[in-house]
Parts: sequence; structure tokens; C-alpha cells
Amino acid sequence: MSVSRTFAVLAALTGTGCSSVSGPPVPIHDAGAPDVTILDAGADADAGSAADTSIVEAGVVDSPAEDAAEAGPCTRADVPDGSCVITLAAGQGAPAGLTVDSQYVYWTLAEADGGVFRVPIGGGPVTTLASGQASPLGVAVDSQNVYWTNSGGDTVMSAPLDGGPPAFIMATSGSPLYIAVDATRVYVTTTVGTVMSAPVGGTGGGGALTVLATGQDQPGLLAVDDASVYFTNYTGVASVVSVPKGGVPEGGAPFVIAAGESLPFAIALDATHVYWTAIGTGSVRMAPKTGVPDGGQPTVLATGQATPAGVAVDATNLYFTSEISAGGVFVVALAGGGMPGAFVSSQGYANAVVVDATNVYWTDFSSNGSVMQVAK
Repeated sequence: MSVSRTFAVLAALTGTGCSSVSGPPVPIHDAGAPDVTILDAGADADAGSAADTSIVEAGVVDSPAEDAAEAGPCTRADVPDGSCVITLAAGQGAPAGLTVDSQYVYWTLAEADGGVFRVPIGGGPVTTLASGQASPLGVAVDSQNVYWTNSGGDTVMSAPLDGGPPAFIMATSGSPLYIAVDATRVYVTTTVGTVMSAPVGGTGGGGALTVLATGQDQPGLLAVDDASVYFTNYTGVASVVSVPKGGVPEGGAPFVIAAGESLPFAIALDATHVYWTAIGTGSVRMAPKTGVPDGGQPTVLATGQATPAGVAVDATNLYFTSEISAGGVFVVALAGGGMPGAFVSSQGYANAVVVDATNVYWTDFSSNGSVMQVAK
């Protein structure tokens, strides 16, 4: 997978206001006052049209979460339950990597003179954490720093969350693609088939760089748990594998969780299973961390998908994106399965996706891309 294809595989909506429909009153949330109902007397049913006859109070005061969500533009038309889809950042060019912590959503712009940015959960001003970076792609965050890969500069960098210049973490022999972080180390995959790690403080102060695996077939996105690093091999003998955090023993090889995959790309973990998107078969799949039993196959959670790109998981559901011109974010229950439902539709080139306890976030990787949010 070329770097350009990597970028391209990384949902979108730049709504300008909450929509309503003609006919019966439509409950909406306001931005801090009690909920209201818009009464419409004609076919044109937006809150500012002449056809709207009155506004009456119809509910309790919005919660803080609702107020935060309504601080920015939203649209309800593309969500089955009418939830407000929020455009956290519009006009972003090529938002690629995506991550979230308890307060902010972070992303990279995969451009030759790109940067790393964040916005408060629920909306607010966009802050530039780093600029002038060489096609930054993957991004990760901990309690102190944000980390990213400069895929055009063979470097991995960090910047403090409370402000300050970028700091060097490590150099790589091939373009670094994707990144993950734990309490002590940063992990990356590269275009030359190497998986590496370095201390969160970087190698400049004498910290050791560790090569975890070599000779991999275009290792893609990666994820970590307490003991291991998990990643996909996108090409060649395509597979989903894991390696110990200390690296593969000399003469050894990564542990194969699932072999014979077709363009496996994004990856996510829970306590017991690995989940991934398989672009070649248009499917989303899972297997135990202990691997597919001999003669068995991964569990297929979704089939017939158009370029499934990103994937995320919580305690009850799996979320994934479909990267087509009318793509979306889809959800499938982990218990019981069944065909996935469109969580959010009409989302352009839906790409990276992450979740927290209350929301789903994703990127639109188009020429006028955006970072989006909707409540679960």
C-alpha cells in the first residue's frame, strides 16, 4: 500500500443548522435555554421562515452535554434517531489520523506542510498543536503529550498538551505510518515493514529504540494492550498479527491471529478480541487474541461494505466507516450480531473513527474534509 493510498483510506458533513420538517411540531434542543418546539404552518419549516407561526417552550432545560453539542452547527437529517451531528472542524483539507481524550479531539492534516490540531469535545475553537510538519499521519495522545508520525520526514514527534514546541521522539528508516502509545513507550509501523518503539520521552536523551518486528508486508494501523502490539499486514501474505512489547525473539516471527486476509487495514481491541476491516472483501471481522483455531475462520461482523476503513469498539458495539462518496458510519452489536445499521449516513469519504463513553467521532478524508461528532 503506497503512502498516497494509505492517506486515501483514512464521515463528513458541514451542516449549517439543525433542520426541521413541515407538518407537526418538531422538538429541538436550544443552546442553553429550555427545549423548544417549532410550530410550522406551511411547507417551509425552518426556524427563521415566515411560515413559522410561533415558538413555545416544550421541555426541560438542556443538560450540559446537550448544550455543548448544540454550541456549533448540526444537522439531524442523516441520523436515524434524529441526533445532532456536529461539525467540530470544517475545511480541513485532508484530516487523517484521529484520537480523543477526556477533553479534546485530535487529528492530523496529511499534507506536505501539515499539522496537528485539537478541538474541545462538543465544539469550540480549533487549536494548532504543531505546524510545518511533513505529511503527519498517525496520531496518539496520553495525559501529557500528543504524538504523531511525519510520514514525509521519517520522524516521530510529540508536543506537550499544555503548549510548547514539538519534540523529537525517534527517526525511522522508512516512512512512519501509524502510531499507538502506552504509559511508557510509543509504537509505530513503517513503509519498509518494520514495527518499532521508543520511550515517550524520545531517544534524544539516551532512551533506547526497540525494533519489534521486521520484514512485515506493509504493516498498517496498530493497537496495544498490556502485553502485546497488534497490527495488520496489508499486502503480501496479508494477516493480522501480534508481537510482544519487548519484540519478537531472535529467529522468531509475529504470532498470527488470522492469516489469508484480503487487505486488512484498521484495527481495534477489547479485552479478549481483535477487530479489523478487510478492504479486499468489503468486510469487518474479529478473532480472539489467542488466534483463530486450527481450521477455523474469523467471525464476520459485516459483509458487502464499500471500502470499510476505520474501526472502533466499545463494550457493546462495533463502529466502522465506509469510504465512498456517500459513505457513512455503521454500527453492529457485538452480542447477537446481525447486519450493521447506518449510524450516520451521507458522510462523504468516511475514514478514521474513534469512540469514547458518550460519542462517536470520525473524519471526512476529502479535499474539503472535516472532523465530525455524534452522540451514541
